Amino acid sequence: MGTYGTDIQAALIKQIKAEMAALDWKQPELAQKAGIPKASLHRYLSGDRDLPLPAFLNIANALGLSLGELTERAQRRLDGKDVL
Repeated sequence: MGTYGTDIQAALIKQIKAEMAALDWKQPELAQKAGIPKASLHRYLSGDRDLPLPAFLNIANALGLSLGELTERAQRRLDGKDVL
């Protein structure tokens, strides 16, 4: 198993994708709403680049969630509990 940092980052990415799916959004929509270049968002969500805190905050806000809500959902995913 990987380190916690790697695991939580993967859980965050999965949770962001789940939130996007629930809203029926594709990456270009999230990128526009979060004010992040499409290419950067793609690299974050593919795991090619670490997700910096300012981008994470913008993504959470665009999804209508607080930073804490998105992080909590990702942690629940990591713990194997029910999430969106």
